[in-house]
Amino acid sequence: MEEPQLAEPSTVLADIQDLLLNTPDVEAFLEELARHSASMFSNPDHEVYCGITLMRHRTAGTVASSSERARQLDEVQYAFADGPCLHACREGTQVHIPDFEKDNTWPEYIEAITGHGLRSVLAVPFPLPDDTSRAGLNLYSDRPNAFDQAAVQRANDYVEQASKGLQLAVLIAQHSQTAANLRAAMESRTVIDIATGIIIAQNRCTQEDAMELIKKASSNRNVKLRVVAQAIVESAGGGPVQTVFK
Repeated sequence: MEEPQLAEPSTVLADIQDLLLNTPDVEAFLEELARHSASMFSNPDHEVYCGITLMRHRTAGTVASSSERARQLDEVQYAFADGPCLHACREGTQVHIPDFEKDNTWPEYIEAITGHGLRSVLAVPFPLPDDTSRAGLNLYSDRPNAFDQAAVQRANDYVEQASKGLQLAVLIAQHSQTAANLRAAMESRTVIDIATGIIIAQNRCTQEDAMELIKKASSNRNVKLRVVAQAIVESAGGGPVQTVFK
C-alpha cells in the first residue's frame, strides 16, 4: 500500500494559515481542517475519514467531519459514551487501534463499529489552552493496520501544527464576539440617549426622570430598554437609529 506523504511542518502550517484566511468563521475553518486532514492521510488507493471531536463540560460532539461517513462513525461512538476518540479527548493521550477485530477494549462499541465496516482508528488529542475544553482528531480506515508507526508520528506532528491554527481560530472568534457585543452595546446606548433627549425636550424633565420613564415602560411591557427607546425615537419621527463605526 502506498503511504501518503505528509508535507513538511512549514508547509502544513502554511496550509492551515490559508484555511484561516479563506474561511469566514470557526465552524467553516474546522470543516476545511477535517477535509484537509483526511486528504493528508489518504492516497488514491486508500481513503481515510476524519472527524474532529470537541468536548466541553464532559459533553462531546462532532464539530467537523471530512464526509458524512466520518460524522456517522463519530456518532456511533457517542452513542456508547466511550471509545478511542472520547478516551483520547478525556485523557489527553493518543489511542491507536490497528485492528478492531483483534481488540477488546470497548466490546460493545467495537461490535457496532465493525458492523459499519471499520477496521482501524487513530485518535490524537489537540492541545488546547482552555481547561474546560478538549478536542481530538479522529482518523478512521476500513483497512486493518492502516496506520503504522510512521503514520502515527506524522499524525502527532500534524496535530501539533494544526492545533496552532485551531487555537488562533478560537481566539479570532472570541475577539469577533467581543467586538460584536461592544457594537451592540454602543448601538443600544445611542438609541437610549436619543430617546432620553426626546423625553427631556417633550416633558421638560431631568435626565434621571426621563430614564426612569423608559425603565418603567420597559418593565410594564416586559421588553428591553432598547426596544422602548427605539419606539420613542420612531414615534418622534426620527426613524431607526444607526451607529456609524469608523
